[in-house]
Amino acid sequence: MRFQKKLCVIAIASLFPVASALAQTSADTRKEIDALKAQLKVLQEKLEALSAATGDASPLSQQVNRLEQKMDLAENVAEASGFSGMKINGVIEAALSYNDIGRSHEVNATSGYAGTNDYGGFGMVQITKESQDGEGVDWTLRLLPGAASIVHEASLSVPISKTQRLIAGYMPDFQGYEYSFPHSTPSLGNQLITHNALFDLAGATAYTGAGMAYTLAGGSVAFKWMLGNVDGGYDSASSTYSPTNYTEVEGVGTFNQYGSETNPLVLFAAGSSVKSVALAYRGDWYVNDSTYVGLSGLHGSVNRNFSIIAVDGGYARGDWQINGQMTVGQQARAAANGGDARWTGVSGFVGYRIVPRLQLMARADFIENRSNGGGTYAYNGGSNAIGLGPEGLDSSGAIAYDANTGYATTGANLTRLTLGTNYQVNANTQWKTEYRLDQSSGYNFLLDDGTFSKTKSIWGTSLVLSF
Repeated sequence: MRFQKKLCVIAIASLFPVASALAQTSADTRKEIDALKAQLKVLQEKLEALSAATGDASPLSQQVNRLEQKMDLAENVAEASGFSGMKINGVIEAALSYNDIGRSHEVNATSGYAGTNDYGGFGMVQITKESQDGEGVDWTLRLLPGAASIVHEASLSVPISKTQRLIAGYMPDFQGYEYSFPHSTPSLGNQLITHNALFDLAGATAYTGAGMAYTLAGGSVAFKWMLGNVDGGYDSASSTYSPTNYTEVEGVGTFNQYGSETNPLVLFAAGSSVKSVALAYRGDWYVNDSTYVGLSGLHGSVNRNFSIIAVDGGYARGDWQINGQMTVGQQARAAANGGDARWTGVSGFVGYRIVPRLQLMARADFIENRSNGGGTYAYNGGSNAIGLGPEGLDSSGAIAYDANTGYATTGANLTRLTLGTNYQVNANTQWKTEYRLDQSSGYNFLLDDGTFSKTKSIWGTSLVLSF
């Protein structure tokens, strides 16, 4: 009300210089003075009405004061209980898929993610917490109900300065352009239902350790590193696979993709149960608001000995999105014949929105995996549902082998082509469809009748709700 009174006074005062400027004769001046008096009377009446209204509004002011007190009290309670700065969000994906290898219909909503997860379906809850002083001692707890490992991330980030942070805890691998979940949030999301072959088979899963994160060049460059353990589940003594589905080779013996009947395949990647120690790092250059380039690496030793380097990048502007990645890696004693596994992989993604809500997508992946009978970081011969391993020569599962050892000599390469759609039902809901064709250079997909095939097809659809 004080502000309104001031406006009235200013309006009254502003009339006088206008009158003096326009007055040219005494008669004109008298007329203008009478007019000003009339206007002044009207303004005074309005001012008195405003004053009266101000006096009547005291109950309203008291109500406002009580509301402010209640808000202050609620904030104090939140801070005392530790809930201040806390946020809960997550995603649920209900997915239906069919593949022509197992001829199985899969319906899922709580899986983890791995190379054998060809049907999607996720349930994830994420809890984040900021410090009460606003300086950002942040922590993240991300849970996957129903997955083999329920904790996906348990990490903290403590600011050391405006451009440096201490990071520590358990967190997912940060190589490549693709994120873990089918989420509408860009920092978590994957537009398609399944993942690319490099995400599934050519890189690590999670790290546990400590490191630093830096923001440089005014935010256009970011870099982080972590030193600790990586994928403890792979740190175990050498394991032996019992061969099945042998093919008789005249004069030599029986062989299949797991070695010979008398000399089965033995994996030597881990020599003991000692934890591997690794250095993981990633740097990103944000060229502009639509383009970035990233370089990442992972180097481990002590038990398993491996090195993986990846370059990825992305462009998103208007209706277009383009992403690409190239990965090179090796791991000692992890190939099918007990030698060093070596692999090279590329992946590319293109998305185009034909209308604001509907995105058409295509993705192509390739893993070169010929050395020493085949093998990548995440594939050591334990599954013949994903197209890798020793290259099958025919539908019986026969392989090229070393006559002296019975071990495979040549690994299979894997190609994936994925097509899909992503329809934004509303701000929090997506409906997706997908078709994926996996092509192996050998007969490396085991059919439900016990024979092997070079191809595998997957059809899927999912409904994704994020909150």
